[in-house]
Amino acid sequence: MSTPNEQTGPEQPGSQPPPPGYGSSPTPPNQPGATPPGYQAPGYQAPPPYQQPGYQQPPQSQQSGDFKFEMPKDMPKSMNDVMPVGGFAGLFKTDGLPQMLKVSYILWLVTAGLGIIFGVFSFLGSLLLLGSGMSSVKGLVLTLISLALMVAVVICAMKLKEGMQWARWALSATVVVSFLLLFLGGGGVGLLGVVAAVFMWLPDSTAWLNSRSRTPGY
Repeated sequence: MSTPNEQTGPEQPGSQPPPPGYGSSPTPPNQPGATPPGYQAPGYQAPPPYQQPGYQQPPQSQQSGDFKFEMPKDMPKSMNDVMPVGGFAGLFKTDGLPQMLKVSYILWLVTAGLGIIFGVFSFLGSLLLLGSGMSSVKGLVLTLISLALMVAVVICAMKLKEGMQWARWALSATVVVSFLLLFLGGGGVGLLGVVAAVFMWLPDSTAWLNSRSRTPGY
């Protein structure tokens, strides 16, 4: 007779190994003090994730493709706001302007100067031809509109020099109006005006105008 302490003999051929957990005592269910997996006490809330004091999550950057159109906030409320500060005495002063905006301002003055000179000669010629019956009223009206446009260019260019955002939009509108006048047979700002408009929308010019609009007193 064999005793329990005796070693078993070699495993017989064809026999299968015992299943996992064979011979171990089963864990009794509902054991006092045991917590089943996934159990959460009533009223318990998980603590929020740790965040370093003083740290704030950076705002999500706006997509580069989004463009928000906003009208200038410095729109003139009266004729005094439209006219240059100090009149036309500082017409040729460009102190404090960034290089690109300075070039744009000079080009606008040259454009307006040439437009006014040609406009005056065209107006006088239209009057003479109108008296002789060789010209129409349409040409005279277009010449007057072109002259008024050149005067507006001078005023808006000086307000642009003062840092007014609305003046830049107004000068851009003169380019569009000039194309319409050219289509009708009148005059406009021409190629110099287009180049001047491009220079005043460059990043350096825009940054300077934005800084002036945020400065109190402007």
